[in-house]
Amino acid sequence: MDRDLSGHHERGFSMIKFLLWLTLLVTLVWNGFLVFQAHYNHWQAEDVFELLVENKRTASAEEARKQMNKLFELKYITSDDFPEEFFDNLSIKATGSALEISSFYQVTIWPLGSVEARDADGSYHPDDLNGLDIMRDKVRLDIEFEPYAITGSVDP
Repeated sequence: MDRDLSGHHERGFSMIKFLLWLTLLVTLVWNGFLVFQAHYNHWQAEDVFELLVENKRTASAEEARKQMNKLFELKYITSDDFPEEFFDNLSIKATGSALEISSFYQVTIWPLGSVEARDADGSYHPDDLNGLDIMRDKVRLDIEFEPYAITGSVDP
């Protein structure tokens, strides 16, 4: 067969287009997974809190904390699934007839990777960024969660 060498190029879906679309799709799916995982962990924490206030309403704060750790294990939740902020802000108030459990924390998702120009403590100032770090800072997602449950409540 003779090839047409007259300078006409085939139109269609090139390998470069395919790789660009594939990269975009994989990036969107991966970041979607990270957002879903953050929300899933929040739902699991809230479910554990609600189970505790329903079934252990007369428990002390110490008992509730022990039961919470057992429920987390039963739901295959580890301490690595939550930022340290979750445990630092965890509040368990027991009055003998009522139980209130709450926490608040933030999850940061970095679609383009985390900022590289950080201080020794891991922080950075947006005005000091340059290059790709500026874009990384602008597209990051900060999601705040506040799981909460109190005896006798359905929705906080």
